[in-house]
Amino acid sequence: MSYAFVSVFALAILLNVFYFDSTQSLDTIDIYWTCKDCIGSQCHKEGHNCAPTANGKFVCFSCQSTTNDGDQQFYSESHCKSSCSDPSKCTCDGTCWVCVIKGHAGGMICDNLGYVLDDNCKESPYNPQ
Repeated sequence: MSYAFVSVFALAILLNVFYFDSTQSLDTIDIYWTCKDCIGSQCHKEGHNCAPTANGKFVCFSCQSTTNDGDQQFYSESHCKSSCSDPSKCTCDGTCWVCVIKGHAGGMICDNLGYVLDDNCKESPYNPQ
């Protein structure tokens, strides 16, 4: 095999690995080193939640109103089910709930959040409205 072929093959594999996204939701997740940084972030000031991560960092997350496929998405299962034309199509994807009409629910992986942080960095149960 020529070196050019091996290089192109390796590049193709790397592109597939780094550009593969199993979630279909459009959620924005900003990562912070400290809780205070997360609470002080523009994301949190816009009304989005901060949450602790398993590796000791903190994230501020937001769900966009629609996915790339045009499906509606929500912060909670109950809001999804009350707004979706077929409530049985509500699926958790990342930190969001998606009313999967056009997309593919099979590849969606849920990141159920147990806790979010208040403005004093104290954990409280995550109960999205």
